[in-house]
Amino acid sequence: MNSGTLAAINAFLANPIDQHRKKIMKSLDSHTKNIQKQFNRQANQYAQTKQAKDVQAMAGLVRLTKTDRNSLTLDVACGPGRLTMAFAGHAKQATGLDVTENLLDIGRTEAQKLGIDNIQFTYGSALDIPFENETFDTVSCRAAFHHFSEPEQVLQEMARVLKPRGEILIADILGNEDTATATHHDALEQLCDPTHVRCISKTYFHRLFNATGLEIKSSRLGTMDYEVEQWRRLGTMDYEVEQWLIHGGPSEAQKEKIRSTFRQSIATNQTGLNAREEKGIIKFSHQTALFVLGHRNENEND
Repeated sequence: MNSGTLAAINAFLANPIDQHRKKIMKSLDSHTKNIQKQFNRQANQYAQTKQAKDVQAMAGLVRLTKTDRNSLTLDVACGPGRLTMAFAGHAKQATGLDVTENLLDIGRTEAQKLGIDNIQFTYGSALDIPFENETFDTVSCRAAFHHFSEPEQVLQEMARVLKPRGEILIADILGNEDTATATHHDALEQLCDPTHVRCISKTYFHRLFNATGLEIKSSRLGTMDYEVEQWRRLGTMDYEVEQWLIHGGPSEAQKEKIRSTFRQSIATNQTGLNAREEKGIIKFSHQTALFVLGHRNENEND
């Protein structure tokens, strides 16, 4: 690892925070500002949701990469930073980047309590990552691509700051390949969280990767079953609908519309989420995707 690279990261992080924040605030687009507002409002609630606290799942994601004690890692749209902390357990230094100050504060506080000293949290937009080219060995982004209005730009930025032989890790819920089903699903997500843009399909993810000059090194497709009992048994990210509602903080009227949509979907599966009712509790399943990526033709950089 180039010690100059680590020094450059530390120098950036040592810049006056208020000055850095003001500069970024001026450049934020309206959608990113909405994300900032939504997650600043819901920071504490979101940080306590099971998908944000699933330490076992975070550790599993890190193990899918080549991260080691010489690695510099960047977690984009890191939220409360549990994945960033998981990377810190394996890396030389882990950095979390997010545009939501309240979530960053939660991450800093928790890392300090846990005595993690090789971690930094910095304020910044995924659309304009504030680091130099080829800085990081591993760049990750978990549960965030469905919030991005310009996923192409975010992926280009992630690729830009990645070293020639580095890895990108992306994990997110997956969009349905059927347009009508995907539209129903996204409308439901937007009722709960207005910053949701769309769940990206596997086909579109592949197009993004190709356009950015990235190749898939490994991938996994699966299901998140949103029901409490399975989460307790297997440690997966599982919820009942009522628990899922917590992360977005919708109004009571919106909650009732969401419940009604799920009830309709039990019979029609119009959302493609396998909605069902068990013992009076509405549950559903998200399709998920995980990709480990590298620069295409990376062997030419040897």
